[in-house]
Amino acid sequence: MSSNLDAPIIAIDRGATFTDFAIVESGDLKETFSLENRSWAAIQSAYSRLQAKHQTDHIVFSGCATGMPAALQERINIIAEIDAIGFGGAALAKSSRCVVVSMGTGTAVVHFNQNRAKHVGGSGVGGGTIKGLASLICGLDDPLQLDALAMQGNASNINLTISDLGYEEISFLGADMTASNFAAVKSQKTEDLAAGILRLVGETVGIIASICARELNCGENIVMVGKVARSAYIRQILDLVGKLYQTRFHYPDNPGVATVYGAAVKYGYDRTAGLKSGRSDQ
Repeated sequence: MSSNLDAPIIAIDRGATFTDFAIVESGDLKETFSLENRSWAAIQSAYSRLQAKHQTDHIVFSGCATGMPAALQERINIIAEIDAIGFGGAALAKSSRCVVVSMGTGTAVVHFNQNRAKHVGGSGVGGGTIKGLASLICGLDDPLQLDALAMQGNASNINLTISDLGYEEISFLGADMTASNFAAVKSQKTEDLAAGILRLVGETVGIIASICARELNCGENIVMVGKVARSAYIRQILDLVGKLYQTRFHYPDNPGVATVYGAAVKYGYDRTAGLKSGRSDQ
């Protein structure tokens, strides 16, 4: 392969719901798009168009590689998804040490420090949870519509709060904080139900992320990425959790492309390190 560090990199991330593509040159994102399709036929078609356009032999892949066609497998460099998440979130946030929380179909928590990424936690609660509950409870499939409705709703009409238990506060929890999600449904309004769903997910992810970050002495630098991190309502809930747990959440631009971008950044880092050490396999 060419040793030109400025050569374009085609990055592919095959997630549980979407397949993301990116073109990265000299560490900068030049082009991104997503397919709500995981089929290898669709992936190969998109890849072929990008390869013909950019004429590069630097191809990286993260995510689920099960069933990958041999013709594609021969040409790509596989990047571990945890590395892709860590490098991508850190690069978007311009941080050398942080906890990166990827809210995709599920949620992964990754500690990034000194160009190393380590998986430290996670949850099955994430975008897939939102999609499933929104369909079942609200009859909605559009996440943007759900987010807009939640901004108009009141989750206190769905959840049991500390004040409902007769307390002004418990420990560091204020009277309006959730004691139990969906335990006191007093409303059937779609906007209240939407708020209840997003609050459930936001609180769960925020608490897990805060506990992990505090254990790593990184509570002030939690970087939120993934498509769910674009939700205005989720961000409000995360900020509320941050105040309670004395942690701080950051929301970089383009959070939905963090993993695919990170695959290219990790590959570029490895190539640079390899060239500096005189290795020829990069």
